[in-house]
Amino acid sequence: MLMAFKKLIAFSFTICFSVLSYAQNNGKAFYTKKSSHNFEDIEGLDINPQIMSSFKSVNNTINNIEFLLTFNDSLAIYEEIKNLGMEVKNSKTQFAKVFSGYNGPSYYNFKTEKITQKQGSYLVEKNLTDYKWVLTKEKLIIDHFTCYKATTVLKLQGRSGEILRPVTAWYTTDINPSAGPDGFGGLPGLIIQLEVNKVVTTLKKIEFSNKPINIKLPTKGKKITQEEFDLLMKEMVENRDKYYDKN
Repeated sequence: MLMAFKKLIAFSFTICFSVLSYAQNNGKAFYTKKSSHNFEDIEGLDINPQIMSSFKSVNNTINNIEFLLTFNDSLAIYEEIKNLGMEVKNSKTQFAKVFSGYNGPSYYNFKTEKITQKQGSYLVEKNLTDYKWVLTKEKLIIDHFTCYKATTVLKLQGRSGEILRPVTAWYTTDINPSAGPDGFGGLPGLIIQLEVNKVVTTLKKIEFSNKPINIKLPTKGKKITQEEFDLLMKEMVENRDKYYDKN
């Protein structure tokens, strides 16, 4: 009788653990952004008043945009949560998104360890391992999650050449998906907080599900590697500079 009871307890524990593990592989993580960009140093420049107004409203607009990471055990998608009220201010919203680091939906394939970002008509692909994270032992409690600090450097193409931008991520090993905001991932767990270019993206809440979540990878768009896309952007910037030099 005692042996049967122990087996029942062990079986129940296994079932509960399996359900919990399954739930942690299926869910939705909601993120918000906080910007501390300082545009006071452009006050004295001769800039179109409409553009200046867009600059000044960037921080407030960024703070009001929310994002959603939907994930299952093999795929995830990070995208903006559409807000009809903000879509009316389309130009300012788009302007703010650029400063916030959001360039379009990001799709994660954990089996192939690939990330695909939809940028305009392109599907830009890169590997989860491309970020070259430096893991540290530094800890931080964020919304009751024990998080660990990781850093890397983001390389971007600017008008004056390559821009090196430090990135700090705080991730937790308590939640499985190796994903996070704005196409970042490749860490031993979910990114709870991300700091890039004076914009902090933080997990607002997370909802787990014990039901399957269906996610589809994008098929419309020209597939291109991150290296090819960076080269394309570099050529566009250089051609634009040549055009302005002639006028």
